[in-house]
Amino acid sequence: MSLFHEFCLQGNRAIVVDEPGVTRDRLYGRSFWGDHEFVVVDTGGVLNVSKSQANVMEDLAISTTIGMDGISLLSREAAVARMPSMIERQATAAVEEASVIIFLVDGQAGLMAADVEIADWLRKSYSSKYIVLAVNKCESPRKGVMQASEFWSLGFSPIPISALSGTGTGELLDLVCSGLKKTEDVENMDEEENYVPSIAIVGRPNVGKSSILNSLLGEDRTIVSPISGTTRDAIDTEFVGPDGQKFRLIDTAGIRRRASVASSGSTTEALSVNRAFRAIRRSDVVALVIEAMACITEQ
Repeated sequence: MSLFHEFCLQGNRAIVVDEPGVTRDRLYGRSFWGDHEFVVVDTGGVLNVSKSQANVMEDLAISTTIGMDGISLLSREAAVARMPSMIERQATAAVEEASVIIFLVDGQAGLMAADVEIADWLRKSYSSKYIVLAVNKCESPRKGVMQASEFWSLGFSPIPISALSGTGTGELLDLVCSGLKKTEDVENMDEEENYVPSIAIVGRPNVGKSSILNSLLGEDRTIVSPISGTTRDAIDTEFVGPDGQKFRLIDTAGIRRRASVASSGSTTEALSVNRAFRAIRRSDVVALVIEAMACITEQ
C-alpha cells in the first residue's frame, strides 16, 4: 500500500500494483514523526460485500494454473472461497493490537457500500480505539476537500490525503501521534540495540513455507492455503527461541524459474519473487524448504 511506504523508513517493503487484493498478510514497518516512534501495520483490503467465486478469483488474482497438480478441484474452490475471510482475519488481528486505526477510503471512487459496513464494524467493535478517517487519492488540495466531504456520513471526521504526492500526510501523522501514548522503557530500548539474526524461509510455490512459520510462532501469522501464490510480500516476524534468543523469521513468496515468471506476464508474481530474493540477501541464514512427497525437483 502506498500510504504504508509513505510512513515507513525501509523503502518499498510492500508490493504496490494497480489491482485489488495484492496485500494479504499483515506487514510491519517502523516510522518516526516528531519525537514519536511507532510501528505501522499494513493490512489487506477488507471485503465485507458478498461476492461470487468468479468475482473473488478475479479480484484476488489467484493463480490456479501453477502448482495445482495433486490438489483436488474441491480443495481449490474451498480455498478460493475462504481467501477473503482469511484476509479479513489478518486485518482484524492488526486492529485488535493497534492503538490507533487509520480507516482508509478512496476519494476518487467515492463512498462505497463496503466503506459503510467497515465504519459500522469499527464503531460497534472498536469504539474505545482512536480512529482516523483518511480519504486517499485527493491529489488536488482544492478538490480534495470536496471529495472528502462525501465521507462525513460515516460518522468520522475525514482528512483528504494523497499517499502518492504526500499531500495531507503530515496532518494525518499529527493526528495519529495525538492518539498514541508515550512509553519509555530503557531496558527494552537496550535490547533492541542488540543484533537479531534473520532467517529467510524460501522454496518453490506450495511447499509449506507459511505453515512452518505459523507452526514455529504458534499462531496464524500468515495466510495458508493450497492455492499457489498465496504469499506475496516478504513477511518479517520476530521469534523468541526456548533459550530466549531472538530471531527474525522471513516468510517469502514461492520462487519459480525466471522464464516461467516472465511467460506468466504477472507483475505481482515478478515483484513477489524479487522480494523473496531481497529477503535472501538481507538474511543471515536461508532455510530451503523442500516437499517430502516431491523430493528434490528441478525447480
